[in-house]
Amino acid sequence: MFSDSTPAGSAAKGRAGGTQPGWHIALRILTAMVGGYALTSAVTIVLARTLPGSPLDTAMAATLMSFGIYTAIIVWVFAARKILAVTGQVLGLTAVTGLLAWLLRAGAGS
Repeated sequence: MFSDSTPAGSAAKGRAGGTQPGWHIALRILTAMVGGYALTSAVTIVLARTLPGSPLDTAMAATLMSFGIYTAIIVWVFAARKILAVTGQVLGLTAVTGLLAWLLRAGAGS
């Protein structure tokens, strides 16, 4: 009844070429939630240990900053074009920052 000026296969190819598989979305969500939380926790510990001031003030300031940090990480993960690259970057930053937090914690006891 209605004529379609586009070939049947071209519309499907155009849509499939621009979309990502479902696991990309799942990996973005997992990276943003779990990786973002871990990275935010490690950064918060490092900030609480390194900011000048009383321990109570630095812990409070680091905790307040953590909300913005976590939000920025989530935006970063969903804005990145290559999910595998950003997942590796989040994991690498978490490992480095976690090691730094551990070293600062070990140094605080001595």
